[in-house]
Amino acid sequence: MKINFKKKYFHFNLSQSIKTSKKKIIFKHGWLIKLENKNKIGFGEISPLSQNNFKECQRQLIQIPPNLDESNLLQNVKSFHPCVQSALHTAMAELKGELILNDNNQFKNIDQTAILCDSHSIQEDLKIFISKNKSMTKPITLKWKVGIKDNNTEELLLEKVLNQIKNNIRLRIDANGAWSRRIAERWADILKGNENLDWLEQPLPEDDLEGLKALQKKIPVALDESLLKYPNLIEEWDGWQIRRPSQESNPIILMKELENKKGYRSISTSFETGIGRRIIYHLASLQLEGPTPKVPGLALKQIPKSSLFSSDAKLVWDNL
Repeated sequence: MKINFKKKYFHFNLSQSIKTSKKKIIFKHGWLIKLENKNKIGFGEISPLSQNNFKECQRQLIQIPPNLDESNLLQNVKSFHPCVQSALHTAMAELKGELILNDNNQFKNIDQTAILCDSHSIQEDLKIFISKNKSMTKPITLKWKVGIKDNNTEELLLEKVLNQIKNNIRLRIDANGAWSRRIAERWADILKGNENLDWLEQPLPEDDLEGLKALQKKIPVALDESLLKYPNLIEEWDGWQIRRPSQESNPIILMKELENKKGYRSISTSFETGIGRRIIYHLASLQLEGPTPKVPGLALKQIPKSSLFSSDAKLVWDNL
C-alpha cells in the first residue's frame, strides 16, 4: 500500500505551568502527522517531553520521505525515538482500521481525571476542592508533585494534607525519581495503610530497580520513568504502571493489553494536542472497563481551550 506522509509543527503554552522535581514545564511543541492512502487517513502526534528528545525527533523526521510504502515504513523506523514510532504506529493503525477511536469520551468533569497539584499549590487546591464539592459522592483524585521543596517542608505539608482530606479524596504522590531510599522509606512508613492513597509514583530514581521492588513490598508503588527507560519492566512489574502512550514506541500494544483486561495500568498525559489526546482518552476508557479501574491523569487544568485541542482530528489538522 502506497502512503502519503505529511507533518505539521505545533507549539502552545500551557494554561498553567507545571513544576516537577526535575523541571518546570511552561510550553509544549512537537509535530502532528498524517498518513493518507486514497480516502483513508490516520493521524498521529510526536510529542517529546525534553528538548534533547525534540531535537532527536526533528533529525529523524527529516529522513521520512513524503511518499512511503507500508511494507517498509514501520520496519525502517525501529531505531527511531519512541515518540516518532508512537505517532507512526497510531496513524498506521487508524489508517488500516485496526484502531477505531471512540469520540464519546467521558473525561470532562472534575471527578473523571486526577487533578495535578504541586507543593506550592496543594493546600489551596485542596481547600477549594473540599469547599466546592462538599456534596459530591464520587471521589476526587489529587496527583501531588513532590520533591520540589525540601523534604522537611513537604513532610509537614503531608501531615496537613492528611488531616484535611476526606473519604472521597484519593491521593497520588509523584516524586519523579527525586527521593533517596531514606526519604522514600519515611513517606512509606507515614502512609502505610492509608486508605486515601492510590500509590507513590516513581519515588526513587529510574535506575534503582532494587530499591523500588523493596519499597513495593511496603506500599503501592507506580513506575513511570523506569518503564520508559526499561520497557521490559512492563512484563515484569506486577504493581501499578503509569503508561504514557505518546512516549511509548507502540501504543497499540498497550491497547491490546487493556482489551485483554490487564490490570494495574494507569493512563497519563504528556500534554498532547487534541490529536494525541484521542488515543489517550480511548485507552483511558478501556482502562476504566478493566479489573482495576482508576481515573486517568489528563491535566485538564493545564490545557488551553482552542481548536488545537478539539477531538476532531481533521479540525485540528486544518486549523494548524
